[in-house]
Amino acid sequence: MADLGRKFQTLQEQRIKAFKELDDAHKVFLSHAPEYEPHFDDFKKEVSKVTDKFQSISKEIISLKKELDTDFKDTNRLGELIGRVQELEEKKLHRVVDHQLAAQQALDNPGDELCEKNARLIKLDVNKTCEEITELLTEIRYEIAEIESVSR
Repeated sequence: MADLGRKFQTLQEQRIKAFKELDDAHKVFLSHAPEYEPHFDDFKKEVSKVTDKFQSISKEIISLKKELDTDFKDTNRLGELIGRVQELEEKKLHRVVDHQLAAQQALDNPGDELCEKNARLIKLDVNKTCEEITELLTEIRYEIAEIESVSR
């Protein structure tokens, strides 16, 4: 079971890198404001690559969780925690996309306090979700350490 937990941690690290790639691509895209059109195809390609990574990682995590749920039904706190991380990561992805759109709208409408406030509020929600994920990842680390200490 600890091996599955460590595999999840590796996948989660890959997901964090994919979020960074998405963020970097968006920053490059925004740097071309207000002339987005000539750079939109490049941005779409980057988003597509990152989306493929997210889907691949998500499939592996779902498979790993199913294995935990099947093989360790009675002692599966790890699977429950992983499932909660998966749900929050999905929420985070949607909110990150919302924030990207709101940030672009705020950039395109300088001085529009409503646009700026919307972008800030969405960013706060993204940060709150990230904090929740971090707390769960800490719980997962402790759970893996406990599993490893029991199996020695």
